[in-house]
Order: sequence, then C-alpha cells, then structure tokens
Amino acid sequence: MRAPNFNFEISSNEIQKHVSTISTNSNSIEAGLFHCRTANDCIKDAKLQPTPKKLYNDLLIENELTILVADTGVGKSIFAVQIANYVSKTANVLYMDLELSDKQFQGRYSDDYQNDFIFNDNLYRSIFIRRCEIPNGISYEDYFIESLKKLIVEVDAKIVVIDNMTRLITGDTDQARNAKPLMDRLNDLKFDYNLTMLLLEHTKKVDPSRPIHLNDLQGSKMKANFSDAIFTIGRSAKDKNLRYIKQLKTRSAETIYDSENVMLYEITKENSFLKLNFIEYSNEYEHLKQLSENDSKERINDVLEMKSQGKSNIEIAKIFGVTEGSVRKWIKKADKIK
Repeated sequence: MRAPNFNFEISSNEIQKHVSTISTNSNSIEAGLFHCRTANDCIKDAKLQPTPKKLYNDLLIENELTILVADTGVGKSIFAVQIANYVSKTANVLYMDLELSDKQFQGRYSDDYQNDFIFNDNLYRSIFIRRCEIPNGISYEDYFIESLKKLIVEVDAKIVVIDNMTRLITGDTDQARNAKPLMDRLNDLKFDYNLTMLLLEHTKKVDPSRPIHLNDLQGSKMKANFSDAIFTIGRSAKDKNLRYIKQLKTRSAETIYDSENVMLYEITKENSFLKLNFIEYSNEYEHLKQLSENDSKERINDVLEMKSQGKSNIEIAKIFGVTEGSVRKWIKKADKIK
C-alpha cells in the first residue's frame, strides 16, 4: 500500500479527523493505516492461510517479491527464463521480456535458428509494442502498470517475471523518491493478484576481487528494503562459462547459499535450451579474481590519478564498486610506498 500524500501544513487536530476512529472488533484494533492484534492472534490468523511453497530451490518462494541482481551479460535472463519455464509446469507464468526481440529470443533457444526448443504452454512472453503512443495525460509508469494488470488478468498469471527493472520507470531509481513508489506499486500488484514476482536488476560496477554484497544492488536501497528476497549471479575467475549463485537476502527461510556455500553452474546449451547447469556447491572466494602485484599497483595509480582530478573518495569507490573505506586504505598504502 502506498503512503498517503498528507499535507503536513495542516494541524495535528485536522489530521486526526482523517484517521479512522479507533474501533475494537473482537480482538482487533484499527486506527487509520494500522490493523492491530495480539501476536498470538496474528499467528492464529496466519495458520488459516496456506504455507508458501518453494517454487525453485530456495531462491523463489510462492507469493514473494524476489530480485535477481547481477552484472550485465552475466546470465540473468538465461537463468530467469530457466526458472520461468520450470515453474510454468504447474502455474501460468508471464515473462515480461523488455530486452530481447523475438528473433534474438529464438536465437537463444534454437540450434542456429533450427530445431527450436519447445517451452511449456503455461509460459507467456510479452514484449514492448514498438512506437506505442501513450495516451495524453497518462504517465509512462501509470500506463506500464495498467497494461501489466490487463495482461495478468488475460493470461491468469500466478507468477510474473520482469526483465528488467530499469524499463519500469523513467526517473532515476537511485533516488528514494522514485524507487519507493515503484516498489510500492509492485507490492500492490503482488497482494492484489496473489502473485509471485521475480524482478531482474543490474548491479553497480563490482570489483571482481571481492564478494558480491547487498549494497551492489543498483539504485536506491528502497528496492532491497521492499523486497522479500534477493539473490545474485557472479562470474567465476576460473572459467568464462562458470557462474555462481548466492543469496543476499531472505525473509521466509534461513540463508542457505551464502559466501561459503554458493551454487556453481556452467552456461551450456542442451537440446536447443540455453541454461545454467548445476555442477556443485562451492566457496565464493574460490571464484574471485586474484589481483597480482601489478594489478594492485595499477589500481592505486588509477586512484591517485582520480584524486588529482578532484574526485572524492566516495566517487572513486562507486567507480571501483568498493566501499569508501577501501579507497582510503589504497591511498594510505600509496603514501607508505612513497
């Protein structure tokens, strides 16, 4: 539910008039935005609801909003389509492909445009209508959400995959004022239509010599705060076709796939289907790039050059995908070398 647009210039007494009268019905209390019960009553009510199912390992849980975050070209879409096809065995899935054309999609799921892979019939794929005109007086974001609602109803979708989030909003999602309304509206969809949602998002530039963490999610932390779960795909320094999957946030269960227990995959194509093929469980540190002495010196020289150009430690940290503290350590190391 989106926060109301209160006008804080009016008095506290005036605001109180807009808040519903506190009422007690059985053991519940309602006051304006809030519905209050005892903790035991909350659990009793929850027991009447079905237990969420694990739809794909521990990565995708029923009725949750999950974000898959990874660098460009690492295989987010490949894995998302793989998940979508798997879960479409038992439920209708709407895959919002806002990146690939139909021909590009066919190229991925065929053998050189021959012997096309046959997907489950419950998997629906949607693309943009090119040069579609948005009606006057309606914002892009409103038209996107309303169009999505219509598709959800028409295909009776239970699971929605959006590839990717950068196409949902015209403003800068680094700003909380843009990211929060977006996440609010997506959560509204989740609750209103009883959906499971998987959203694809980019990471910031990440230093390949350090583990991926939650702060690498591109944009405002509002995305992380309003999501139920987040997992990532990282590149392995051992082989260009190796990827590892790591959980960054969970709400419904224990985090199983952390830095010490990532899932290692290989990008392969089997029977015209491009996918991530599971190999084994591994440690993230085994797949990080090991910086040579020359690499370290080159990085320090780059930092010093940026400092001479007037860049702050925070700006440099964003460029390298590290914390501001790491930049300070590099500068101290350079001072010692001098």
